[in-house]
Amino acid sequence: MNTPTTNEVILMLAQLGRDLDAKQHEIARLDDEAVRAKSRYEVAYARAFIASTGAEGLRKQTAVLDTELQKLDMEIADQKLRAAREAIRVLRDRLDIGRSLNSAIKSEWAAQGVQGLAA
Repeated sequence: MNTPTTNEVILMLAQLGRDLDAKQHEIARLDDEAVRAKSRYEVAYARAFIASTGAEGLRKQTAVLDTELQKLDMEIADQKLRAAREAIRVLRDRLDIGRSLNSAIKSEWAAQGVQGLAA
């Protein structure tokens, strides 16, 4: 594997910065969607529970059945949010790797500069 040039590392770090910014906006949007999905589910559940008749246990289970799609939507929205948060963690890890690579390149240059002066 060839060592990337300083310019390649700089371009990579800049792209990672843009990717992080975009992912942060995506997380904000997904968070909003997850909150709204949870609210829709809770309201639908409450309405289904109130509209049911019979013993409390029967009413709860009827409400669960009547709101299965809203609950699934809520859980999917939450899963998308978790996945986006994990993606941002991965981007930050990649950014740290890029910074380390950049430091290694600088150290290599410094070592070469010292050797050049001694010769």
